[in-house]
Amino acid sequence: MTIRQMELFVLAYERRNLTRAAEALYMTQSAVTQNLKKMEEELGVQLFERSNRRLQPSPAGERFYQHAKRILDEYEKTLTELASSDEQMSLYYYDILSAAIKDRVVAAFWEIDPFLHINLFDCRFTELLDNSRWTPGALYLIPEEFILDPAVRSVEAAAVRHVIITRENSRLSGKSVIRPEDLEGETLLLRSDRGKQFPHLIAALDQLNERGVHYETAIAERARELAPRILSFGGIAILPEYLKSEVPGIVSRPYDDGIAIHVRLAWKGTLPPRVMKLLRAYQKRTGGQNEI
Repeated sequence: MTIRQMELFVLAYERRNLTRAAEALYMTQSAVTQNLKKMEEELGVQLFERSNRRLQPSPAGERFYQHAKRILDEYEKTLTELASSDEQMSLYYYDILSAAIKDRVVAAFWEIDPFLHINLFDCRFTELLDNSRWTPGALYLIPEEFILDPAVRSVEAAAVRHVIITRENSRLSGKSVIRPEDLEGETLLLRSDRGKQFPHLIAALDQLNERGVHYETAIAERARELAPRILSFGGIAILPEYLKSEVPGIVSRPYDDGIAIHVRLAWKGTLPPRVMKLLRAYQKRTGGQNEI
């Protein structure tokens, strides 16, 4: 059983509603239901007595809530203590950012202070999105558009450009760089989050609307999730560079639209003095040299 599953159970228990718990976790209701079922199978008990209107904890669920809440409180306390240590830094990131950005950020910190101990935590994307649950004093590597809490402070880590994903036999695949005017007459897939377009894609769409480009949105995290649709109907997709992946039958090309996606080093609360000093040195060292 994972910490994430315990958090899921606690939210479902406290909200008494699967839909509300799913929304808080940026998950589908079916995913929440499946995780609760796995927990029940592992524990060998029924945690909830389900009805059409309300999620009612079973007696076993009531007891398990007390244990889960205590474990999560201790977990948060441990993370906070680790993050507040002046001798080390905690960095949370999503694995998609790893190769393109995270490694570069870590290397820059170690160049400044080779003796700094960095605790690295590979998170689910939904955990990074929920700014309200961030560990105080830790750094988070996250695209700027997902910083939703006004209490979050941040500095630039990298400016990332778009790429165009297309079939390998497309007329566009022969170009070394694709420009907005090259997309006239194409059907474009825009990455979205449950139907809501991201700010940088809205800016890209404004450009393309003027050129009469047809588009539709698709919920996807990486190129491989869009590939079947690209191959089936002959369209193309636009994604941040760090979301591209090797997929048979499709290729990626740089997209020169002048729009950058800004990845930030962000935090809530107060950073340890040593980490804050290193962060200022990092900004000075990488200023003007952090475009990908």
